Amino acid sequence: MNIKIVLKRIVSLALVIFTIIISGSNTDDKTKNSPTDLFDGHENDAALIAEIYPVSKDNPFIIADFDELVFHLKYGTGIVIFAFPDCPRCKNVFPVLEKAFNDMDMGRHAGFRGKILYYDFYNDREENNERYQTLVDFTKEYLPLDENGNPRIYSPDVYFLAAGKIVGNHLDTVESLIDPHDLLNDEQKAELSEIYKELINNVEDCGC
Repeated sequence: MNIKIVLKRIVSLALVIFTIIISGSNTDDKTKNSPTDLFDGHENDAALIAEIYPVSKDNPFIIADFDELVFHLKYGTGIVIFAFPDCPRCKNVFPVLEKAFNDMDMGRHAGFRGKILYYDFYNDREENNERYQTLVDFTKEYLPLDENGNPRIYSPDVYFLAAGKIVGNHLDTVESLIDPHDLLNDEQKAELSEIYKELINNVEDCGC
């Protein structure tokens, strides 16, 4: 074989290998930091959520760990709820949010694989740890201030995301519910549901 042809092939092969190496080293941050498939390890989450909150057994909630949550706050499209089991208001919110999600057929979207991400932030807030401060940084524009003037995450707080951009949130339930331990009546449920549906429309209408 002609030596020039052999050299050309060697050079071409070297260029291909070099391109592959460079492409791998420049992998987009979104890909490098993406968690494993969102369903991995979460097959029983719906059942666990149904033991804590008054929702259906096939509810759309996933119990996100911190890394999964941060990834979706950066890049995701869908719904995130900050709550914890001992929060009385949260008991009211979960079934209404589930129904609004289903009524709006949010499961058809690729965002969050048709799920709602749930994160129990209570211990992070109590410890005021790095995870909590990271969550505050993500959401501080939407947070009320505590008695010291610092932004603070309260519950239940529901965030609506489009391509990593917060397009709306709703804290608490409805103003007419005075005692948080009381159950929402039908009128209050309808009011809260409409709030969620309007915010879901923000996700769907966003040009992000």
